[in-house]
Amino acid sequence: MGVKYIEQVKSIVLLLLILLSFTLTFSIWTYSPVLQKNEAAIVDISIAEKKNFEDVIKPYRMIISQDDAIKGTSASQPIEYVLKNMENWEIQTVELASNKVNTDQINDFVKVPNRASFFFAAEVPVELLGNILNFADDNFPNAYFNRLIIDWNEDISDSMTLYFISTSQQKIYKATAEKADKLVFTNRIVEYGETMQVYNEIVRDNKLSLYVSSIPENIGSYTYRIKEIESDKFKDALFNNPSLVRSNPVSMSEQQFTDDSALMNVNFTYKSLHYVHPASENENPGNPVDLITNSLNFVNEHNGWTDDYRYSRMNTATRQINYQLYFAGLPVFSRDTLTEISQYWGLERVYRYYRPLYTIHVADRLKTQEVQLASGQSIYDFLSTSTDTNMNSIDDVLMGYYLSRDDDQFLFNLEPCWYYLESGSWVRVSPELLGGAKFGLE
Repeated sequence: MGVKYIEQVKSIVLLLLILLSFTLTFSIWTYSPVLQKNEAAIVDISIAEKKNFEDVIKPYRMIISQDDAIKGTSASQPIEYVLKNMENWEIQTVELASNKVNTDQINDFVKVPNRASFFFAAEVPVELLGNILNFADDNFPNAYFNRLIIDWNEDISDSMTLYFISTSQQKIYKATAEKADKLVFTNRIVEYGETMQVYNEIVRDNKLSLYVSSIPENIGSYTYRIKEIESDKFKDALFNNPSLVRSNPVSMSEQQFTDDSALMNVNFTYKSLHYVHPASENENPGNPVDLITNSLNFVNEHNGWTDDYRYSRMNTATRQINYQLYFAGLPVFSRDTLTEISQYWGLERVYRYYRPLYTIHVADRLKTQEVQLASGQSIYDFLSTSTDTNMNSIDDVLMGYYLSRDDDQFLFNLEPCWYYLESGSWVRVSPELLGGAKFGLE
C-alpha cells in the first residue's frame, strides 16, 4: 500500500513538472520585456534646416544681353525668378554642341542679344540638373558646366535653347526647352533688365572677359549679435554613440570630443568645428556627382544648413567639396572665422568636416547702414594702374561681404567690399589698399 502511494505521488509530481515546463516555455515564447525609457538615446540633432539641390547649386551672377547694352546683377530676386521659372520647362536631350571652343568664342556667347547668362562658382555635373529641372531624357552625358546660357530666339514657338558651357574644359552642350511660355518669360526678363546695372565687358587677349558694374552702387552694411550653435548638437549628430564620447578642454577657447574612432575639435573664439574620422580616409579620386550628393545628404542628416551656403569648390583628387556662405546674394569672407562648410569624403562616409559654429540667419541685427561702393570698372582700373597685381592672373571681380569680429566677440560686422579671384582664392580690395582713392569706400 505504501509503495502504491509513493507511485501516485511520483506521478503527480511528474505531471506538475511537465505542466511547469510547458508554462515556462510558453512564458519564454510570449515574453515581451518592458524596456525602461533611455533618455540619452533620444537625441534632438535637428540643428537648423535641410536643403535641396536647387538651394545650394546657385549662380552668383546673371548677365542679360540686350541690343543696346549688357546688364548684370548678383541680386537674389531676378536670379531666383528665372531658375524657378525653368522648373516648368520640358528640357529635351542634352547634346554636345562643340568639343573645343576658345575663350573668344565663349565671350561671344555671352554678348549675343536675347540671352541670359548665369555664372557658377564651380563646375556642376549636368546630370545633377535632373534633380532640379524637368528633363524629358534622363540619359545625361558625362558633362559639366559653370555657365548656363538661356537663348530666347525671336521665332514664334515657345521653345528656347539652353547652353551648358565648361570654361575649363572648353566644351559647350546644348538642349532645347519646350513649354517655356516664352512671352511671359521674356517680358519679365526685360522688366528686370530695366532695373539692373549696366555692366562693362573687360576684354583681354586669350582670356575670358570680366564683367563689372559701370557705376557706384549703394550696398547695406550690417552689425549682428551672432548666435552660436551648441557644440553638443554636433557631438550628438556626428558620433555613433554620443553617450560614450569623452569631452576634454584643450585650452580656454577649445574643447575636444573623442571616442574610439573619431575626434571633434571646437574652437569657441574662431567659432569653428573640425571633425575627423581617421579610419575612413580614402586616397582614390572621387566621383563629382557622388561628392555633391553625399555632401548634401550628410549635412541634411543633422539639418546643418544654418545659413545660405552654396556649392563653391570641388577637388575630386582629394575628395573635397566646399559650400560658401552667402548673405543678401553676395559671398561672405573672413579672417576672423570660417565662412565655408568643407567636407573630405572617405570610404562611404565623411572623413573630415570643417564648418562654422554660428548662424547669421537667426542672429540679432543691431545696426544697418548704406555704404557706397565704387564701380567694378573703377576697381579694375585701380588694380591695373596703382598696384603690382598681375591683371592676367585675375579670373573675376565681384562684390562680397567681409565678416569681422568686434571687440565683443559676439558682435560681427558685415562690410561690403570688392574682391578679385586669383589662383583660386578671393582677395579683398581693402580700404587700406585703396588708401585715399575716392571710390566711396571710406
